[in-house]
Amino acid sequence: MNVAWWCSSTPGQIWTWRYTPFIGVWIVAASLIGGYVAAHRRAGQPLDRVLFRRWCLGVLALFVVSEWPIGQLGVGYMATIGIGRYVVYTFVAAPLLVSGIPTWLVDRWFPIGSKRGQVLSSVTRWPFALLVFNAVLFGTHIPWIVDTLKVTQLGSFGVDVLHLGAALIWWWPAIRREPERGAIQEPIRAFYLFTSSVLMFVPAAFLTFSPLPLYGLYELAPPLWLGFDPTSDQQAAGIVMNVVGGFVLWGIIAGLFLTWSRQQQNADEITRKARDARTLARMKVMSDAEAGEAHDGPGTVGGLVDGGAVPVRDD
Repeated sequence: MNVAWWCSSTPGQIWTWRYTPFIGVWIVAASLIGGYVAAHRRAGQPLDRVLFRRWCLGVLALFVVSEWPIGQLGVGYMATIGIGRYVVYTFVAAPLLVSGIPTWLVDRWFPIGSKRGQVLSSVTRWPFALLVFNAVLFGTHIPWIVDTLKVTQLGSFGVDVLHLGAALIWWWPAIRREPERGAIQEPIRAFYLFTSSVLMFVPAAFLTFSPLPLYGLYELAPPLWLGFDPTSDQQAAGIVMNVVGGFVLWGIIAGLFLTWSRQQQNADEITRKARDARTLARMKVMSDAEAGEAHDGPGTVGGLVDGGAVPVRDD
């Protein structure tokens, strides 16, 4: 059985179903889950089941598309699966990982006012995060970059790290809820995510409408049983990026917007109830005051003078 560190392209090698474990993928996955649990134990904090489930699902998504066979097929044989890996890294794994980190752990790792906290705040501010995400999106899909880096295990690992790192930075201000750490709310968040969905169309369009293969890596790869020629494979990859990635992103946008809408509705309901309670309280005070005046009688001074209870001396 062959063993490798990370998935990479092996030019000219015919595809076989012989299992090839990627040790680096196993180490990264185990480190992410083990480190998460260890951080909770060191801090004496219980594991939040919901957050831990999100974290594990994010790690599982990374593992599935990086380990054999999807990792090997996506890096060295089919652009369609390669773009599918990018979609999973960016729109599935990254938001799950970001949403799975408890606030206390962020405060522990990146205290506000510390150098680490300042660095985190700087790189996750939404204009900078948007720039980083799209720079990585465009840069890592340039044909020269792909054909140069993905033929080596270290280069392929670096591309995957860039994809995940840029996605984590990009999702941070849209998913986190700490205003002091650059979290953004509607309508800026909708604009932020919508802008990225539009910009993603540019590399997708190049892949879809190019009449010739752009990547020598996939053009020269031995054909698979699916019958895709390199041009059709590349066009399908563009469709996956634009349509599948777009649908996933817009689904997340819709989910975040509905959550925000419910929160606003609940806040408005609480405000309305408080306002109604204050109105009722004022009405009760006024009603009690009117009832007191009616009981004491008209024209009294303190309710006693005109009633004769206090004699008034006529000088």
